[in-house]
Amino acid sequence: MTALKAYDRLECTGLWRSGPAMQRREVVVSCGQATLILTDMQNRPLAHWSLAAIDVQTHKEDAATLRPAPGSEESLEISDKPMLEALLKVQKAIDRSRPHPGRLRFIFAVSSVVLLSLATLIWGPQAMVSYATKVLPEAKRVQLGRVLAERIGQLAGPYCTSPEGIRSAALMVERLAPNTPLELRVLPGQRAAPIVLPGGKVILFDNMVRQSDDPVVTAGYVASAIATLNSADPLGLYLEDAGPLVSISLITSNELSNRQVNQLAKIALSDQRRPASTLQPPTPLPTPPLPDGAWLGLQAICTPR
Repeated sequence: MTALKAYDRLECTGLWRSGPAMQRREVVVSCGQATLILTDMQNRPLAHWSLAAIDVQTHKEDAATLRPAPGSEESLEISDKPMLEALLKVQKAIDRSRPHPGRLRFIFAVSSVVLLSLATLIWGPQAMVSYATKVLPEAKRVQLGRVLAERIGQLAGPYCTSPEGIRSAALMVERLAPNTPLELRVLPGQRAAPIVLPGGKVILFDNMVRQSDDPVVTAGYVASAIATLNSADPLGLYLEDAGPLVSISLITSNELSNRQVNQLAKIALSDQRRPASTLQPPTPLPTPPLPDGAWLGLQAICTPR
């Protein structure tokens, strides 16, 4: 490196202390290509410090305290301005030659966004949505479904939490989709179709459990949600309305910002494209879907106790 060769064999004197309890002694300081060499006045070597690791603490314009590494008990005081300038320039040159992972990651991220934006223009938004849903790991999909469910609960909730109703909802899921990782929750209010989220999250509304005395009606809503999970990726449905930037975020980082999560949650709340009546249950509904006592508990899930 040119900066190192320019100061090769530059020398000065300094005061070296090998430890905090030791007396300072005068030494000769020589700047090599990769090390700072300390010798006594009889030219006997005392220490070799790596230039890349030296900690320089200037306390005057032409004086500084040097250590072989930050926090080291060994120290060297020099008051030779050319030597100090040389050490600072050499350290800057070494730092420039080191890899900068953060900078590289930033450049890579920006490049990825640009390339993916171009790909969106070339392939079209649907291809981008399809790719985003395919590359998202299952663990991230489950996490995203949980985050979206929480945000939907903040926007339209809170969720109904009657203990009897929660137990009844779990029993209905067990009967309709045994051995399936499915979570059923209920929000107050009315809606025509259940909300289906990634990771097996299904959200019903109060009208879906109280509009009829027959539990088969509620079971039909749950069965339609199961059919949606089996036939389509619910995440893809929402990404289509969210725009390409949300898909690009999932592709590049598998993460979404709070604003993007909020956007998807609002889309899920407003999406009415798949009414329950248009979907066939994946299997015949059990009769009855719930025992009478459990059904009454589910109907009262939004009733405060």
